[in-house]
Amino acid sequence: MSQVSNRRTMSVAGLGLSALGVMGSAVVLSGPAAAEPPLPPDVWIQCSGFSGPNTTWPHPLTGCIARGEEEGSGFTQRTAPGTETIFWNAPFLDGASFRLTNITSEVVGTGTGCPADHPVEVNVSGTISATDPGTKQYDGSPVTATICSNATDFLLKPGTFFTILKK
Repeated sequence: MSQVSNRRTMSVAGLGLSALGVMGSAVVLSGPAAAEPPLPPDVWIQCSGFSGPNTTWPHPLTGCIARGEEEGSGFTQRTAPGTETIFWNAPFLDGASFRLTNITSEVVGTGTGCPADHPVEVNVSGTISATDPGTKQYDGSPVTATICSNATDFLLKPGTFFTILKK
């Protein structure tokens, strides 16, 4: 009887060590992959939230990811007609700011996947102007977003991103 008991004890202990080994391997294997955000190769920055009133600012940017960065946020602020500045909240991108120039919008239509309370789909685009130290790689990069709008405000179309593409 003591042999059976010892065998069971060893099996449970062996199983416990095996489970720890598997979990340790999973942590080691997933470590490097988790360090790099899941961005397409042609993208600098993606934000999963972009919304605000149609005629006043700021417009918050949330759920933002960039290579080598933790998730962050920021906002756009109008600086002149057709120009806004994107301000990133530190520590994301070290609190940098970029000018967003040549802003255009094109109405796509209604009934295209936007929520009923924001029925009008609009493609918005622009170009980054970044000349400050540490931001020059973004200079000239295109910006795209698909928003859903109503008479007073807008939100990012579900399933899309506010994206700063590599030029």
